Amino acid sequence: FELDFDEFHAGLSKISIEGININSSGIYLHEGANLISFYVFPDDNSVTNMLSSLGDNATGIIGEGVAASQINGNWSGSLTTIAETSGYWVTISEADELRVFGEPVIGSEVEYELHSGANLLSYPYEDSNEIESGLTADAQTNLTGIIGEGVAANNSSESGWMGSLNTFNKNKGYWLMATTDFDMYYNEPTGLARLSSSTLHANYNQSSQQAFYFIESIENIEQGDIIHTYSNGINVGSRVWNGSFTDVPAMGDDGSKFTAGYCIDGSIPTFKVEKANGSLITLTGDIPEWSNNQLYMIGYLEESIALPAVYSLSTAYPNPFNPTTTLSFAIPIDSEVSLSIYNLQGREVVSLINGNMDAGYHSVVWNAD
Repeated sequence: FELDFDEFHAGLSKISIEGININSSGIYLHEGANLISFYVFPDDNSVTNMLSSLGDNATGIIGEGVAASQINGNWSGSLTTIAETSGYWVTISEADELRVFGEPVIGSEVEYELHSGANLLSYPYEDSNEIESGLTADAQTNLTGIIGEGVAANNSSESGWMGSLNTFNKNKGYWLMATTDFDMYYNEPTGLARLSSSTLHANYNQSSQQAFYFIESIENIEQGDIIHTYSNGINVGSRVWNGSFTDVPAMGDDGSKFTAGYCIDGSIPTFKVEKANGSLITLTGDIPEWSNNQLYMIGYLEESIALPAVYSLSTAYPNPFNPTTTLSFAIPIDSEVSLSIYNLQGREVVSLINGNMDAGYHSVVWNAD
């Protein structure tokens, strides 16, 4: 038989021809790295067949500990077949739609064998499901966090699940962080899932290497402010502030042209707050070193005052004065500082400062009584 895919896909997701059911799965992909999974499978589940609709637009696919790349139309690497239990990073050169025909998996029959650490898994249902209802009690006990594409959730013993990732969605892949080896399955979806928090994908590219910083509080932060993450001066993540423990992404350098200059192991990202008026305020605090597939907790970040570029001493203010005046000065690095008052004859009247001081802006009040 002949089938026009565009006409079929526009209005149908399933047809029956002489008693044979044919299911369609369309996955919309953006350029760069996409974290996906499959719930429709043909008889031939090879990488070549499953990604055939993308043609040469697909450049690579990464599973947990396996990968393949397409060179001159041929796929090569350790990853040869697609598994119903696994999630995958699929990298493409430009936005496209991945189309797969086959039979849907039976989600309730899909069992996952997790090991301690990060596990890249599929989600086997067409309908979405919230984390709390999608995971069994045993699974929630053994999981500390979940990472999706640009979103994450942390499992706190005090507050439960928190972060921008609220639901499991069809055709998405997820990293599940386990504390021990155990087997699990997903509960079947029972109703409409709530919407995930605003994530705001701004001027950065999604990477297959990513980490998330859950920030409890920020000095002078306001609802709706945007937190940006930077590496080497490049924006590598953004998130709208929605309260305590907002998860801020930090993308890593995965070796592709889309992520050059992004975070690498051991680097420390910089965080800035964008206010409603467009101003950017640099933040400072105890920020952990970046590493792939990690969830970090930060208690407090404060606004950072930019250090002066040169040494300087301002004029006294007020002047004339009676009996006090303020002397202000700036030092670009930690320095030994001596500040004294002399009379017109060159004799020292008083020594105000004599010792080591931190870099920054300083002032001292002199009472001339």
